[in-house]
Amino acid sequence: MEPDVSQILIVSSDLDLKHKITTYYSARHYQVTATDDPLEALDFITNAAVNVVLFQYHRNNPTLTALLQDMLERCVDVPLIVLTQVDASQSIINMLRLGVTDVFSLPLESMLELDQSVSRHVKRSALFYENEQYRKQLEKAHQQVNKSLAELQQDQIAGRLIQQRMMPPEKCSVNGLSMRRYMKSSLYLSGDFIDHIRLDDDRVLFYLADVSGHGASSAFLSVLLKNITNRLARESLESESKGLISPAAVLAQINSELLDFNIDKHMTVFMGFLDRSSQMLTYCVGGHLPMPLLTQNGEVNYLSGLGSGLPLGLFDDAQYTDLTQRLKADFKLLLSSDGILEILPCDDTADKEEKLRTILQQCDSSLSGLVSAVGIDDLDSVPDDIALLSICGDNYA
Repeated sequence: MEPDVSQILIVSSDLDLKHKITTYYSARHYQVTATDDPLEALDFITNAAVNVVLFQYHRNNPTLTALLQDMLERCVDVPLIVLTQVDASQSIINMLRLGVTDVFSLPLESMLELDQSVSRHVKRSALFYENEQYRKQLEKAHQQVNKSLAELQQDQIAGRLIQQRMMPPEKCSVNGLSMRRYMKSSLYLSGDFIDHIRLDDDRVLFYLADVSGHGASSAFLSVLLKNITNRLARESLESESKGLISPAAVLAQINSELLDFNIDKHMTVFMGFLDRSSQMLTYCVGGHLPMPLLTQNGEVNYLSGLGSGLPLGLFDDAQYTDLTQRLKADFKLLLSSDGILEILPCDDTADKEEKLRTILQQCDSSLSGLVSAVGIDDLDSVPDDIALLSICGDNYA
């Protein structure tokens, strides 16, 4: 740290010289410390913020010569001015090679030149102490940043594990339906969320949500979404409807609760209610893009209803509509977030959607085939979260 008052250290065995220099610089508001013991001087320099050292050098004193070199090696950033009886230019050159910053011949006839040198070196050391202070502050800040980043990374990893466990298994069978999900996040935590809820032996509620933004805040909103949906499903099972759920009513309720929270976040959702006994899919679109792709009768087409409902969490007067689609026994349904469109080699959204439909048709509507064909796993990073949910009715009776 830079001292408040510039510190001068005098190392000299000459009492008159010490007195002269001490009196001179004390009168000029320097803090002056004087000693005739080089070992004491070395200890003082090591532990105090010294701006400049005035060192009386005796050519014939080998102890002082060794200590001078030791001081220079251990305190290279402290300007050191040698006061000595100069007998030859080579002596000055040798001292400068050791690291001495300036040399003055004794006896001192005038303090003017020495004063100019001291002033110059005090400014230099003051800059050194200032830079040293900045360096320590930067090191401290860097350590704190690294600590914070490490803590954040641990939190993100823990959050990712929790978020993954909140979602259903990557592969499972529900009511004879084959369910497959795939997730690739642009960050540790995803703003995309997939879930399905088995209501009874015939009915299952499923959805894919895409929360605005990325990272922790978006991931936390997916926790809220799961909580609300599970609560509504439970209430429906306990009511007279006995699990007959309207996806439009669920989305309307979620929209209302999101607006009540006032968290400046919104989401798009596709929610479906599949009834095995009637082979009917009832679904609702909450601003979601792209629409799910339905494969049956050898054809792959997008479900109708694009734009039939607004995103959730933006408008308190948003209206949501239930749509229906009758399913064949061997149907295949693929839900995806719009992150999949970001990595397709097309400029126009309509072209991207057609490209996605074509690829799915070429890989026999297989989720793993789509992931392989698009090369998602080969990408080190993606610009947006990608979520895929495949529902196949191969065992659909």
